Amino acid sequence: MASAEDAFGATVGNESVGLYGAYDARGFSPAQAGNVRIDGLYFDQQAGLNGRVAGGSDIHVGISAQAYPFPAPTGVADFHLRVPGDKPLTSVVAAYGPWDNLDLEVDGQFPVVPGKLSVGLGAGIVRIDNVFAVKNVDTNFGAIARLDLAKDARITAFWSREDDCRNRQQPVVFTGGDYLPPRYPLRVFFGQNWTIGSCIDTNYGVIGKFGIGDGWQLRAGLFRSLDAEPKGFSDFLENVQPNGAADHQIVALPPASFGSWSGEFGAVRPFATGSWRHRLSLVARGREVQRSYGDGDTVDFGQTFVGTRTLVPEPTFTFGPLSHETTRQGTVGLSYDGLLPGVGQVGFGMQKTFYQHVVDQPGFPEAVTNADPLLFNLSSSVFLGKQLALYASWTRGLEESGTAPGNAVNRGQAMPAAITEQVDAGLRYALTPKLKLVAGLFQVEKPYFNLNRANVFGPLGQVRHRGVELSLAGPVAPGLTVVAGAVMIDPKVTGEPVDRGLVGPIPVGPSPLFGLVTLQYQPAFWGGFSIDGQAVYGAAQVATSDNLLKTPAWSQLSLGARYAFKVRGVPSSIRAQVSNVTNAFSWSAGSNGAFFPRAPRNFRLTFAADF
Repeated sequence: MASAEDAFGATVGNESVGLYGAYDARGFSPAQAGNVRIDGLYFDQQAGLNGRVAGGSDIHVGISAQAYPFPAPTGVADFHLRVPGDKPLTSVVAAYGPWDNLDLEVDGQFPVVPGKLSVGLGAGIVRIDNVFAVKNVDTNFGAIARLDLAKDARITAFWSREDDCRNRQQPVVFTGGDYLPPRYPLRVFFGQNWTIGSCIDTNYGVIGKFGIGDGWQLRAGLFRSLDAEPKGFSDFLENVQPNGAADHQIVALPPASFGSWSGEFGAVRPFATGSWRHRLSLVARGREVQRSYGDGDTVDFGQTFVGTRTLVPEPTFTFGPLSHETTRQGTVGLSYDGLLPGVGQVGFGMQKTFYQHVVDQPGFPEAVTNADPLLFNLSSSVFLGKQLALYASWTRGLEESGTAPGNAVNRGQAMPAAITEQVDAGLRYALTPKLKLVAGLFQVEKPYFNLNRANVFGPLGQVRHRGVELSLAGPVAPGLTVVAGAVMIDPKVTGEPVDRGLVGPIPVGPSPLFGLVTLQYQPAFWGGFSIDGQAVYGAAQVATSDNLLKTPAWSQLSLGARYAFKVRGVPSSIRAQVSNVTNAFSWSAGSNGAFFPRAPRNFRLTFAADF
């Protein structure tokens, strides 16, 4: 936390701080939009990167995207690899909680040729126990190697695998009208023992960075990302009544596969002319995505009640032929950034992209979508003294539009990419050399996809998120550090479905106000001991597409403490956290109309050591 430069989102190891993350930034998802990078290089992510190879991530929006080459309207999530160093090191992390979760992670770095070749290996095992008392065991593995060919020539290769999704499915709740579901006991599983899916997430790739003289540096990356799902289930409680009565349906899903090859080749040259500092970037990016999935087989089990477990025998499910999708995209781009110290910064980027999306569904003719837009980004900053900087930017991008959710008629189908735009402006003011305030305005526009009245997921108009974001980060007193932020969003949907009264003008999902305050106190005389706390607030959230229902506002308080020490010279730490201290109950509304309870009070204890 102490290293966070703003409150807009950063992850280091197992801890995250800030307003935004890879799946939520300004009310959208950078990952879903396809805006993921690995050490700055383009990566089409189909499967999650685990902590054995990814050491953290940063979210680039607002002023943090000013000098970032080729920013994206929905923000960019940039993951950092855990590149092994030149000293032998074994890291162990053991954690208990929340509830009966048990997590053990072991990572090591092993110099093979000092100063030249080093290898990192890691494994983790997690005994899962979640808010629904769903218990299982997941495993993850990773390997990473670093080869330094010369002072300015490095190759890094990695591989990771995670076996997860093996949890039984707690039923997902959908109400039958404009009312909230009846409150049911948490930490109680009322699903079926046999609704256990499986999925294997695999990622591997290689990155090369080479200096070629005259200040030029070549950067290249090639990545494979594969989500294999041999088996899957969705358990739905539809038409839930105020008394808890519901229609029970279970959907079994046929084997599915979502895989991609992606990569980037580029050249970067920093140079100076007088006081000006320049950076020129040339890139070529590409990806090919193959998706195979099929319609699930739905079995109706009649009426049941929310929170009541009614066991039913597993039926024999029958699946039809699979659908296949192929997405190909190639992009070439030129980016320039110029900095005049003490005066300001300017940036410009241009990309030409060629996009094709092919959908082959049984019983339908092949559908092909092509696009070849020219994309731009502009940015500028003005420094008014040492304390104040003003910034503004405009970005036009081609971003992914999401996938039909499990309760849609066309579940699993990917929507074609679409043109999106973002403008923002704001200021950064240094209250002290280390305490910085950032305030910004933004507007993001893109096509709006959601469920229509026939329960088909598709385009329903345009959506615009206009808002204000605030950040305050840094030390406010000796030993006291703050990371505080707020985002206020005015979301609006326009288009024919809104004009005809089929959907409301406010999209389901975004909270109009979300804020957090995180404090850490560690005075020098405490040695390695510190305490911390976080208060979070979310405003009432539109929960139905007709806008007739909102979930109530919610807030949570979390407290923690950490003690860093050495055992026979081994750096170690113990971390204790209590989340939702007051045990407040609240609902979260999904964009597909489902309702989910937020987690009740829980405790986690973590021990970490570097040998």
